[in-house]
Amino acid sequence: MKSHRLLLLTILVAAVLLQTNILEATTAKFHVDVGLNHFYKNRYLEAYREFKLALEKDPRYPEAHYNLGRVYKAQGFIKEAIIQFQIAVQIKPDYLAARRELESMQQSLASDVAAQQKIQGRETMQQTAFDAIPADQAVSRAREMLKQGRNEEAIRYYEVALQERPDDAAINKMLGFLRFRQNRFTDALESYMKAQKSAPTDAEIPYAIGLIYMKTQTPERAESFFGQAIRLQPGMVKAVFGLGEAYEAQERVEDAILQFRKCLEINPNLKEAKDKLAYLAGRQSYNYYSRGTYFYQRGEYEKAEPLLSMARQYGNLTADQNLQVDEMLNASRFWLNKQKEQRRVSQERRDTSNAAYVGKTVDVFEVSRNPTPYVGSAVDWSGRIEFVSTRKGRRVLFVNSQPSVNSDNNMDYSFEVEFPKDLPSDSRISAFAEVSVKGKILRVDKLMNEVSKSLSSRRQPVIEAAEITFIRENYEQPLVLRFY
Repeated sequence: MKSHRLLLLTILVAAVLLQTNILEATTAKFHVDVGLNHFYKNRYLEAYREFKLALEKDPRYPEAHYNLGRVYKAQGFIKEAIIQFQIAVQIKPDYLAARRELESMQQSLASDVAAQQKIQGRETMQQTAFDAIPADQAVSRAREMLKQGRNEEAIRYYEVALQERPDDAAINKMLGFLRFRQNRFTDALESYMKAQKSAPTDAEIPYAIGLIYMKTQTPERAESFFGQAIRLQPGMVKAVFGLGEAYEAQERVEDAILQFRKCLEINPNLKEAKDKLAYLAGRQSYNYYSRGTYFYQRGEYEKAEPLLSMARQYGNLTADQNLQVDEMLNASRFWLNKQKEQRRVSQERRDTSNAAYVGKTVDVFEVSRNPTPYVGSAVDWSGRIEFVSTRKGRRVLFVNSQPSVNSDNNMDYSFEVEFPKDLPSDSRISAFAEVSVKGKILRVDKLMNEVSKSLSSRRQPVIEAAEITFIRENYEQPLVLRFY
C-alpha cells in the first residue's frame, strides 16, 4: 500500500513538472532566452523572430523590447532601435541597461544631423511627393536614383511602387537586393520571400536568400536555398559555390569538396573554387586517401573519385600509395563513365517512350513504302506476335500490326522488335500475345516469316523497344517492361 502511494506521488510530480515545462516553453521569457542564444551567435534573423514572438505573448515585457532594440541597433535601424529602448524604459523606468543604450544612442545622434533628420522624418524628398507617383513612374525614378548612387531614395521609390503592385516579383527582388547591400537582412529576406512567391522558377531568388542565411550564420538554411537554386538552374556556378561554402561552414568537408569540384567542372578557371580546394586539402591531407579508399572498396565511385583525386594532387603519399591511388582512380572513372553512358542511354529511351505518342499516326505500311524519313523516329505500334525468334543470343519478336491480314502471304504490315537486353522468362511472352510497343525505328530489313519460310517483299521496319506491354488471353495482368 505504501509503495502504491509512493508511485502515485511520483507520477503526480512528473506530471506537474511536465506541465511546468510546457507552460514555460510558451512564455515570453522562453522566447527571449532562445532569441538571446541566436543574438550572441550573430543570428539576427532568428533572434528577431523570437523577440517578436515574446512580444506577442506579452506586449509589455521590457526584456523583449530591449533585446529587439539591440537587434535593430546591430543591423543599423537607428529609429527602430531607439523606439524599442524607449518602450522598455517606459515600462520599467529602473531598467538600467535599456536606459544606458538609449542615452548612448541619443548622445551619438546629437552631432549627427543627417541621422536626426532621418529619425524625425525630414528626408530629402517629402512623403507626400512620393505617394502621388504611379508605380511605373516610381520604378523609373528609382532606376534614375540608382544610376546616381542615391540608393536610399531608390528604395523609397520602389516601396511606393510596391504599394500599387505588392506582388511584383521584380520590385520585391530589387528591394531585397538593395536592403541586402545595406545589411538590412531581415527586410531583405522578407522582400525576397515575397518575390519567390510570385516567381518560383527564378533561380536568382533562392540563391540570394541563401546568401542572407550565410551572412546571418545559418548555413543549414542556406544549404536548402542554394539547393533550390541549383535544381532550377543546374549550371549556376555561384549557387554551387555557395552550397560548398554552406557545407564547409557545417564542417561537412567532403560534401564541400564535391561542390567545389563541380564548380570547376562548370568553370575550370574559377580561382575561388581552386583556392577552396587547396585550403580544404591542407586541412584533410591523408584523410583523402583513407576515405577515398573506403568509398572505392564499397563501390561508391562518385564519392571515391574526388577524394582520390585530391589525395593524388595534395596528399603527401608514398610512391606505392600514389600507384594504388592511380589504379583506383582509373577504375573509378571507368565505372563513372559507364554509369554516365547508361544514364544517357536510359534517358534517350525514356525520351523515345515519351515521344512515341507523336508517332502514333505513322503506320508500318507507310514506313515500309518510304522508310528514309522515318528511320530514327519514335513510334507507338501495336499488334499480335506471330512468332518469337532469336538473334545474336537475344529474343526478337515478329509482330503483325494488322492481324486481319495473313502475314504468311503479306508482310507489308509486319515489323520486328529488338530489345536492349534479354527478356525475362514469362509465359506471356509468346506467339499470339497482343503487344503494344514504344520504341525507335533502327532500320528496315527483309524479314523472314519462320512459319511460312517466306521473305517480305519489301524491307520492313525493325524497332528497338523502350517500353512494351504484353497481353495474353487467360492472364489477368499484362506484363509491362521498360528499358530505361
